[in-house]
Amino acid sequence: MRASMILLGLTLLFPCHAFALSNADYEKFTQESPAFVQAEEKLSAAWDAYSAAASREEFAVVIKEQREWNKKKRDSEAAGLVKSAGLSRADAYARTAVERAGVLDGYTKKSLSTVKHKDIAGTYGSKKDYVTVTRKGDAYAVRIHTAGGEKAPDDWECQFEGETNLEGNVLSFKEPAFTVTFSANKSVATVADLPNNEVCGIRGTANGNFRR
Repeated sequence: MRASMILLGLTLLFPCHAFALSNADYEKFTQESPAFVQAEEKLSAAWDAYSAAASREEFAVVIKEQREWNKKKRDSEAAGLVKSAGLSRADAYARTAVERAGVLDGYTKKSLSTVKHKDIAGTYGSKKDYVTVTRKGDAYAVRIHTAGGEKAPDDWECQFEGETNLEGNVLSFKEPAFTVTFSANKSVATVADLPNNEVCGIRGTANGNFRR
């Protein structure tokens, strides 16, 4: 996780004019304004979600934008709200945080919606346990291989094809119904909801994380 404290730290490091949020202001608002605290938590969560979803290229662009917002834009937005809406400074800064969180949520949604098959295709896991994802026309195929162990002494392998749906970073199969979720950096594929003891004669489970 890229440090969410960048949202708070950069705000305090770069006061740009008399209205800027100072350390003393921040401590005061945190102690006296529940709305301010909730807004900061919302902003931090939105940043964490975006950091997890964004590609390196996307993140490099937005981190610059976020620093500029922390350094200048947040203060000017808050000052405008105090002047135009008559808000207290604490409420004004809380609203700017909520609005910025909404912007970051939009970025997150866009990042997840642009996952392409070329990004998820490939093999995840080790030589013994792995998942291979390939494109099959308008759908996908997933082959899962697991090595034998104490509970399942024989190796197990099965390929799943058929109707699939890729939404964001989650690939869903209709029959059998299970999902494969891909991490933001496409290094981990997580198989979930695959029925145990019901597909391809598996003994045990093939659910879990497969890391490249």
